[in-house]
Amino acid sequence: MKFSSLFFIALFLTWSFNLSAQRNIQTINSAWEFSSKKNDATKIVNIPHTWNAEDAFEDGKDYFRGKGTYKKTFFVPEEWQEKRAFLKFEGSNQITTVFVNDLKVGEHRGGYTGFVFDISEALKFGKENKIRIEVNNAHNSNIPPLDADFNFYGGIYRDLHLILTNKIHFELENEATGNMLIKTPEVNSENAQVVFETKIVNHSQKAKNLQVRVEIFNPEKQKFETLSKQIRLSQGETKSVNFSKEINNPELWSPDSPSLYTAVAQISHENSSEILDEIDSRFGLRWFEVSTEKGFVLNGEPIKLIGANRHQDYKDLGNALPNKIHRSDYKTIKKMGANVIRTAHYPQDPEVYKICDELGLLVWTEVPVINDVTDTEAYHDVSLKMQREQILQFFNHPSIVMWGYMNEIFIRLVFNNEITEAEKEAKIKTSVELAKKLEKETKRLDPHRLSVMALHENQLYNESGIADIPDVIGWNLYFGWYSPGLESFGEFLDRQHTRYPNRPLFISEYGPGADSRLQTDEPKPWDYSEAYQLKLHRSYLNQVQARDYVFGMTAWNFADFGSSFRQDSRPYINQKGLVNIDRSKKDIYHYYQARLLDEPFIYIAGKNYEKRYPIDENDSIEITVFSNADKVKLNIGNAEFTSEVEDAIAIFKLSLPTGKHQLMATDGKVSHSREIEVKYRKKLVLDIAKSNILVNVGTQVNFTDETTGETWISDQEYKEGGFGYVGGNVYQKNEHKFQGTASDILGTENDPLFQTMREGIEAYKFDVKEGKYRLTLLFAEPDYKASEENIYNLNESQKEKLTGLRSFDVRINGETFSKNLNLARDYGNIRAVKISYVVKTQNGISVEFEENSGKALLSGIKLEKL
Repeated sequence: MKFSSLFFIALFLTWSFNLSAQRNIQTINSAWEFSSKKNDATKIVNIPHTWNAEDAFEDGKDYFRGKGTYKKTFFVPEEWQEKRAFLKFEGSNQITTVFVNDLKVGEHRGGYTGFVFDISEALKFGKENKIRIEVNNAHNSNIPPLDADFNFYGGIYRDLHLILTNKIHFELENEATGNMLIKTPEVNSENAQVVFETKIVNHSQKAKNLQVRVEIFNPEKQKFETLSKQIRLSQGETKSVNFSKEINNPELWSPDSPSLYTAVAQISHENSSEILDEIDSRFGLRWFEVSTEKGFVLNGEPIKLIGANRHQDYKDLGNALPNKIHRSDYKTIKKMGANVIRTAHYPQDPEVYKICDELGLLVWTEVPVINDVTDTEAYHDVSLKMQREQILQFFNHPSIVMWGYMNEIFIRLVFNNEITEAEKEAKIKTSVELAKKLEKETKRLDPHRLSVMALHENQLYNESGIADIPDVIGWNLYFGWYSPGLESFGEFLDRQHTRYPNRPLFISEYGPGADSRLQTDEPKPWDYSEAYQLKLHRSYLNQVQARDYVFGMTAWNFADFGSSFRQDSRPYINQKGLVNIDRSKKDIYHYYQARLLDEPFIYIAGKNYEKRYPIDENDSIEITVFSNADKVKLNIGNAEFTSEVEDAIAIFKLSLPTGKHQLMATDGKVSHSREIEVKYRKKLVLDIAKSNILVNVGTQVNFTDETTGETWISDQEYKEGGFGYVGGNVYQKNEHKFQGTASDILGTENDPLFQTMREGIEAYKFDVKEGKYRLTLLFAEPDYKASEENIYNLNESQKEKLTGLRSFDVRINGETFSKNLNLARDYGNIRAVKISYVVKTQNGISVEFEENSGKALLSGIKLEKL
C-alpha cells in the first residue's frame, strides 16, 4: 500500500472515532505524487508547491509553463455518507481542474484567489478513492495576467484543505469560499452599525427547523452579545440568514491600535444545544475618507500613508511559501515603520490579510489585470470573477482600505511599435469598458472602500478617461531611473494636481534597482549601487512629504523578486527591493526606519561597504549614519565627532589611517557599531605581496564577490607610482540610462564585473617592483550582433563594410600574449571571459591593447604577486 493511502487511513480512522456534528478541517498538503508535461517522471512533493522554483532562474532558459498533475489515493470511511466533503484551495496557478475517482468535480480559472469544490457526490464510501488535480500555468489570452514583470509560478502553491461538514451547514462552495460577510456601513467614535450575512444549506432528506446564532466578542475576547434567529429550511434549500447590531463606544481599529472583534456563527436544531456547524471571523471597526485637502483621514485623524509593495516569492521557494514567511515579511514591514502595504499585483495568501489586521497595516489589494487586456467576453468575465472573489473572501479585514483592479494597463500598448491606430483605439476602448465594469462590480459589493488603479507615466490614462473611473489613482513613477531627473518627480505631480485639483493622488511604485554587492560614494543612475538607491528614495520621500495632496506612497518593492526576463546586475531578479530576495536587509530598509519610526533609532550604513579605498591619508572617506535624532555622535577609538541630522542622515567625512576601525554612533539614547577597514590606493602597489589588486574597470563602483569575499575596487586613471587605465571611455550601451550593459552575462554569477567596461582602452599600468606576477583580464563582448569573423580572413574593404567586428591584441610589457582576440568568435557574445597570464618584470607592468578592428575593451583586471 502507498504511503499516501496509509496516511489517509490513519487520519480518517481518527476522524471516524470523533465525528461530532461540527465541521472538521484538515490540511492535506503532504505526500502528493507529482508529474508534469516537462518531466513525466513522478516524484513525491508537499504542498505548498511550485514547479518553477528553480527553472525561472536558470541561464538562457524559459521556465516551464504548462500542465502539472497531483495525485493521491485515500480511504473514505462509511461514516462519511452522513457528511459533506469539500476541497478548499487557498491558491493554485492558474487553471485548476479536480477529478475524484476520474469524475470531474470542478474547474477554477485564475491563480490568486481561493475556491472550494464539493466532492461528496464523487466519493466511494468504505473504499479507496483517487484524487487527481491538474494545474496549468500556460499562457491563456482569456485569463489575466497576460504579461507582467514577475514570474507566473505554476502549482498548488498555497495550503489545500479537506473540510467535512454536517449535511446542514454554512455554504462553502461560493465565491466567498464560505466566508461570513461582516459589514460596517456606519462607524464613528460613539457607535458602529454591524451587519452579519450568512448562507445555510440543507443537504439532508428532510425539512429542518433550525436555530442560527451569532456570538460577538470584544477585542479582549469577552462575549458581549448573542444574536439569534429561528428558521425553517426545506430539503435542498439554501437560505440567507442575516443579523445586525449596533455597538456602542466601539474600540476602533488603527495602525497604532489594531483592535479586533470576533464573531462566531453557529447552526443547531431548534431547541437543541448540539452544534451542527460553526464558522468564525474577526473584524474591525474604523472609518476613513480621502481628499486633496485633508489627505487620508482614518477615524477622524489625518495620516500620511508610507510603506511598500510586496510580491509573494522567496529565494529557492518561488511563490510556494509557508505561512511563517508570509508572517515574517509583514512583521519586517511593520518594523520598518510602514503603515501601508500594496499586495502587488494580485490577492495574496489569507495569512497576509490576517497578519495585516493584527499588526495594523493598511492594505491596497488588487487583482492581476495588468499591462494588457484581451478584447473578449471570456477575459472580461474572468477579470470580474477575480474581483468578486477577492472582495468576498477578504471583505472582513479592516486593514483593507482600497480594492485595486488595474495596473499600467496601457504600458504594452504604448511601447508596441507594430500596432495600428485602429488596433490601438480598440485596445483603449475595451480597457475602458472593462474598467467601468470592474468599478461597478466593486461598488456593488462594497460601496464603502476606495477603488483604485495604478498608472504609469503616460498621458493616455488621462486622455482616455480611464483615470477618472476609480475613486483614487496611483502613479507608478520612476524619474531618476527609467525617466531622467529626480526633480522631475515633483514637477510631474504638480502638473497633475494643477490639471486635476480634486483627484487624490497616491505614489504606488517608485525606486531604482540596487545590488548589495555594489558600493560607491559617487552614485549615478543605473549603477545599481546602494548609494544611488538611498539618493533616490531620500528625494522621493522629501518631495511627497512636501505635497499634502499626495496622500501616500509605497516603495517598489519590499523585497527583490523573480522576473524571468530581467537582465540586471542579478539576472532574473527585479532588484528594486528594500531587502534582498532572501530577506537580508539592504541599507535602504534601515533608512526607512530612521524616517518613519517614533522610538529612537540609529544605524551606521554600510553593512556591505566595510572595505574602503581612499587614495591616501589626505583623502577622506564618508561614513553615513541613519537616525531620527537631531544630532548624533560618532566615536572612533579615542576620537569623537558630531554631526547634525538632515532627512534622517548624518554624514561624517573623515581621514583615517590604514587598518581596521571600530565605529560607534549614538544619539545619547541608542547606539550602533560597525567595523570598517581602510586601505590606501597608493600603497596597494607597494603592498602587492600582501594583498592582490583587483579593479572593476569602467565604473565608479566597488564590487564584492559574495563567494570569495574579494572586493574589486572602482576604476581610476593611471598616475605615476600607482596603477590605472590609459585612454578610452566608459562603455555606455544607452547613454541616457546606464553605464555598461544590463544584459545577463552568461557563465558567471558576478555579472556586474563584466557588465561595465572601458572601451577604446589603450593600456592598463601597474608600477610594481621586480618580480613574478599573475595577471588576470576580464572581458565580455556586449554586442549581441558582434561579428565572429577572423580579421586575417578579410581584406580592407571587407573590414570596412563589416559592422560589429571587434579584434585586438593584448601585449604585456611589449610582448604579445594574445593575438587577434575576438571575444564573440572565441567565446561567444554576452559571455564572461577570464584570461590569466604569468609575467616577469624588472620594472612595472604595462598591459597594452592594440586594435585591429573596432574598439578594444576591458571589464576587470586582477594582479597577484607569485
